Amino acid sequence: MTKRKELKQMALGSITAIAATALIFGGISRTVKAAEFGKPQTVPTSYSISYAGEAYDIAPPDYVRKDYQIKFAGKDQPSANDMTMEEAAELASQNLWRIFQVDLSGRTMEMTYNPNSPNQLRATWEAHIKFSDVLSYAFTLDAVTGENRSAAKQVYHQADIPEGMDKNLIKNNLEYKALAKAAAEKYEFISSKITSVEYISQGYQENQAGAKNADITFQVKSDNNEVAQLSFSRYNQELLSVEYGSWLEEAERNQKRMEQEAKERTPDIILTDEVVKKIQENGVPIR
Repeated sequence: MTKRKELKQMALGSITAIAATALIFGGISRTVKAAEFGKPQTVPTSYSISYAGEAYDIAPPDYVRKDYQIKFAGKDQPSANDMTMEEAAELASQNLWRIFQVDLSGRTMEMTYNPNSPNQLRATWEAHIKFSDVLSYAFTLDAVTGENRSAAKQVYHQADIPEGMDKNLIKNNLEYKALAKAAAEKYEFISSKITSVEYISQGYQENQAGAKNADITFQVKSDNNEVAQLSFSRYNQELLSVEYGSWLEEAERNQKRMEQEAKERTPDIILTDEVVKKIQENGVPIR
């Protein structure tokens, strides 16, 4: 099991970094038989069917279609309104190439469909590709529109990487801010002019073999109220993940819901001068 810690000294009011993202196919039925979902499938090479996610079908200029396989890895199945597993997989392949220059040829992409729910208002497809025990990739997109939700590279290093927070980076992080701004512009994580780059948090990861990585996260905002959240390795400064605006909106909505539920479960506590004095003098917990 992967050990992951989010180091909780973050910008006030920011969203906590959460652990852990369109093509037109021809000759592919919009409904995939249930029996086909349980086995790896070679993705067909021709496509011509239109669907709602067509607006996101903008392959990188240097992208060449990859010879990967896909395997359904979940329990829930897409509805007739959702894009097919093949369409979602190809979008994942394109975007992982665009962001991380990762070639999925010869790899198996495990696909999970997540239907909408009270905690997730939009159905999603999630792709996961494991290269080794120290390297894997993930990509999540809207199952209906094909809109990008998140992309991530999980990589570990056999190196001496401190587990704790680098407190110096809380304020002295201009180098990482420049990286976040440059990446957001290069990969068009937001489409309008960037107006701010804000520090969010630091994290630490360790796998079962003891390989490690540590990250730092920033939120990029634009003059058109667009937002994206980017994480970089504190070990070698490479880009590790991006969460797009729609993902962040849903994360913030869930955070507010959980805070409200916690507030409703917790009785109001009145701190009188006597109670405060008792706590200060004796360290007596509030009951």
